[in-house]
Amino acid sequence: MQKQRIWLFSGTFDPFTTGHLDIVNRAAQLCDKLIISVHSRSSKNTIFSTQERIEMILLATAHCDNIEVISFQGLIADFYDQVAANAIVRGIRNSSDLSYELPMAEINHRLNNKLETVFLLCRNELNHISSSNVRELGKLGNNLLNMIPECNLEFVQNRFAELR
Repeated sequence: MQKQRIWLFSGTFDPFTTGHLDIVNRAAQLCDKLIISVHSRSSKNTIFSTQERIEMILLATAHCDNIEVISFQGLIADFYDQVAANAIVRGIRNSSDLSYELPMAEINHRLNNKLETVFLLCRNELNHISSSNVRELGKLGNNLLNMIPECNLEFVQNRFAELR
């Protein structure tokens, strides 16, 4: 019996973007089960609550039948074993992302020698999208069309309107 391929895609997802969705769609095709873990750390001031972020992801990924969305706190290296993952998946937009992610992959592997990291390159048309960019543009009242999954667009834009 072949071992099930369980991958873990972890992040804050504040908010969940079309870039995240592209990585999810592609990763879900490469593994048997994709667990999207929403980090609920309190040290980061988020615009959306953990539950709101989970709900946005569930709505945007409703078309995928091999995805589970959960929250977690702590180190990904510890969480990896809790969910019996085989790999973590990371999206790479550019050389800056790679420069950050390579040492993180090494640190995670040193913390848990079973942990493997799979890098998926971002599609060119999405490489300008980040949650940070979305937050900045949203706070300024810009239209976030094509940066946020359409099913979440109104909710996200309304939240930013409340903050102005």
